[in-house]
Amino acid sequence: MSLSGVSLLAILGLLSALYVLLVLRRNRRLVRPPILGFDGSPIPAREFRFSDGETVDYVDLRPSEAGAKGEAQSSFTILFIPGADGMKETFRYQVPALARRHRVICASLRRRLSSGHTLDRLVDDVGELAVSSGARRVLLVGQSFGGSVAMRFAVRWPEKVAGLVLVNTLARIGYDHVGLNRTLLAPVARFTTRYLPTRAARALARIWSRLEVWIYDDSPGSERVVDYALWTGTRTVPSSESNTRVNLLKKMDLRGQLPSIEASTLVIKGPRDHYVPPAWSHEIVALIPGATYVEVAGTGHCSHLSMPGSFNRILEHWLTEVGE
Repeated sequence: MSLSGVSLLAILGLLSALYVLLVLRRNRRLVRPPILGFDGSPIPAREFRFSDGETVDYVDLRPSEAGAKGEAQSSFTILFIPGADGMKETFRYQVPALARRHRVICASLRRRLSSGHTLDRLVDDVGELAVSSGARRVLLVGQSFGGSVAMRFAVRWPEKVAGLVLVNTLARIGYDHVGLNRTLLAPVARFTTRYLPTRAARALARIWSRLEVWIYDDSPGSERVVDYALWTGTRTVPSSESNTRVNLLKKMDLRGQLPSIEASTLVIKGPRDHYVPPAWSHEIVALIPGATYVEVAGTGHCSHLSMPGSFNRILEHWLTEVGE
């Protein structure tokens, strides 16, 4: 190779490195859309410190604080557990809706996990948060990976669980269901979402939505999932964090433990979810005694984001049926 060719490669390498640094700086400076209360103002976030010193941010909203003082209140606290991305803001459409009649706690997942940690470290985190908040019984709402944490919690502490809501959840990790096209396109979708300029990333995200790749779907509310990926999810969380959490589940298969779950369970599914296929949700329903299966029509992996109105109505109806 000529000297000029080597020089060109060096220049391209430096420019590429500079671009990556600028993109990472942009991503670190992104401000996630906050969880809003009924008056439209952001709900103040608090900090919780676990027994090992790790801290997370969370919101704790009671019905009286949500402007619903006159409504009947339930006997349990609803505790939301986010998916592998780990940020509490994923439930920004659910927290204010359910806080009319329930105390609601929604915390991010811990950011740092050591090589010695297992899934039970996150399960213990849920327990510590519940005990510290004074919640005697909790109804756990877990999305995707968060549902795995919720199921394991229900196995370990059945007396503390008033119910389980499992949203596009998985009991084990597997990739046999993923076709070649989606296997190849999912990393591309992640990369373009995380690293391209926003306008280009949004345009491509709409294509990923039509192709139903990764967390994207072609539902009427698909633009909400795109906004989530650009401003709340993938860009604001280093891939190393979400991958580390997912790796905890790779070491376990929860299916053998599910028949011991005693809590009333609702499994909510997006039928267009190719990331965690509907067959996995049907498997969970078959294994948990008395579990109920409901689909949010037209949605994929992020049903709670793409069609929050339909999702919330399903959840609130189920809460009425099982008794609050």
